[in-house]
Amino acid sequence: MNILVLNAGSSTLKYSLLASADERVLAEGTVEVAEHGHGGAVARALGEIKDLAEIGAVGHRVVHGGRRYTQGVRVTPEVKAAIAELSALAPLHNPAALESLVAAEKALPGVPHVAVFDTAFHATLAPEAHVYPLPYAWYTDWGVRRYGFHGLSHAYCSARAAAMIGRPSCRVVVCHLGNGCSVSAVRDGRSVDTSMGFTPMEGLMMGTRCGSVDPGLLLYVLRQRGLTAEALDGVLNHESGLLGVSGVSSDMRPVLAAAKAGNERARLAVDIFAHRVRQTVGAMTATLGGVDALVFTAGIGEHAAEVREKVCAGLEGLNLELDRSANAARKPDADVATTTSRGRILLIATREDLSILRETVRALAE
Repeated sequence: MNILVLNAGSSTLKYSLLASADERVLAEGTVEVAEHGHGGAVARALGEIKDLAEIGAVGHRVVHGGRRYTQGVRVTPEVKAAIAELSALAPLHNPAALESLVAAEKALPGVPHVAVFDTAFHATLAPEAHVYPLPYAWYTDWGVRRYGFHGLSHAYCSARAAAMIGRPSCRVVVCHLGNGCSVSAVRDGRSVDTSMGFTPMEGLMMGTRCGSVDPGLLLYVLRQRGLTAEALDGVLNHESGLLGVSGVSSDMRPVLAAAKAGNERARLAVDIFAHRVRQTVGAMTATLGGVDALVFTAGIGEHAAEVREKVCAGLEGLNLELDRSANAARKPDADVATTTSRGRILLIATREDLSILRETVRALAE
């Protein structure tokens, strides 16, 4: 059976047609949403596939599944209603996924559709990792807890890392560094901690998102500087991170170029970014009691050698030693640690599409 995988983001729709038997890619591409809207992007993606009769099922990436969805599920009206309800927690992502899902259902009404959730991989977090030190009723009554995100990427990369180092039982720290960024601690294939929390805003500095900041600071700008909750939401999600500090871009590439040209704010943005990743790698390693493999993945993680070098500077105490020559070569799915490093440092090209495919197959089998 061939399965169509749809990964709807806020600005792009990625699609892949995969053979479930051997996971071969039969067709793939990316459609810009700004030109077509999510519904139009789905129609354009389907137009690129020669024979729609080849599609036996559709797997959809959905960012937030809340407490209810800890694995992929067949799409029903109830599932769509839950995705819509959870849009308040992932406003940049769940509405996009839902719009794409509805469009795909209309275009392909005769095939099963499966929703696969980014939060599901982190459902294994223990209470001490996912319960916030807030009034406990917020957790029990409102579902306020750490959910974690980028789970499809963390699941694939941690499994790929275990295969690359030849150790099914191992401790892996995965750094998913792109426009959105997160770090996870994975032991024996199970997520035990992650940097993103109740929403995708917590944790690392990102392209336009601030990551973790003092909550007292937020109360200060609301009370003393006159910002409304809506204005603050816009600042934290769209005007912070690399863009907010550098004043150049939310994309690491022009920020790095500006830093090399002498732009001090751009240099500071890169330094803050690397500092926060390094700090979080240390925390995740402590949680695991050591690290067997450190993974860099996603746009920045896979392609920005300078950032990887900055992050790894000082990690020798964790038995992670970067080979600068191997790191500069930027080869995908490569080990860039020195031969004497006890822990391995891996560059892995993430494959969220394979995670979605595998979950879709599992859900259909049930």
